[in-house]
Amino acid sequence: CIRDRVKTLMTIRPDEDESWNVDVGASGGRQRGLIAGRAKLETLPEFSSIVPYPAADVSWIVEGMTPDERADPSWSMAGGIPVNGVVVHTSGRKLLVVIADLQCCGDGPESWQEVRRRVEAREIRRLIGQVLRRVSVDGVILAGDFNMVNSTFPMAILTGPYPSPHAGLIPAELYHSDGATTWTWDGRGTPFPSNTLDYQLYGPHGLEMSSGLILDTEGISDESREQLGLEINTSMRTGTHRPLLVEYKWIERN
Repeated sequence: CIRDRVKTLMTIRPDEDESWNVDVGASGGRQRGLIAGRAKLETLPEFSSIVPYPAADVSWIVEGMTPDERADPSWSMAGGIPVNGVVVHTSGRKLLVVIADLQCCGDGPESWQEVRRRVEAREIRRLIGQVLRRVSVDGVILAGDFNMVNSTFPMAILTGPYPSPHAGLIPAELYHSDGATTWTWDGRGTPFPSNTLDYQLYGPHGLEMSSGLILDTEGISDESREQLGLEINTSMRTGTHRPLLVEYKWIERN
């Protein structure tokens, strides 16, 4: 199964003392979200089954499609919104972690793809709010590919507001190793420029960012690549998106 295959891939050393816990999302069809961690992962009913698109929004989105797009299974909404979420139990605290992959593409702010992204963002925010009203957590992280190619409105939706004390989420400020470049999707070889499509949002009420990096093997030093067992073109071979590596720490409260 997918869960066992991921555990095998992530076990770098066979003598590792700790095993990986993996939660594979049910929603999203071919774009389901996967969350893995050393700590205990608590499944949530809000994210444990297909998250449907509201019927009224489905009609609106389909009206904007061409006949070919309606017939293309890759645009289907039957598999639900690509989102998954768990509560991670770590250091005696509870962390809500949600991962999402919003609709790609679109040729303008009125395109059906942009409408679909906004619907997805709205439903994800609703579900996060539902969890936060039901479960007391100490922190929140929302990460994924937000695909903001037409507007930043999906991001504005996802930042909140959420039930107190978490209120709003903020983006982790991340750069490549040069300290200036921010693209996370590599557009080289395509008609589109490289762009910042992937984000991690976190709740500053419970967490603060210690350090972070957009990992691209072309940008790190030869010494670092050798230490990590990587080649200069490893990132290009593994996909067009680059990993966002962020270290958070809990905010201590009296």
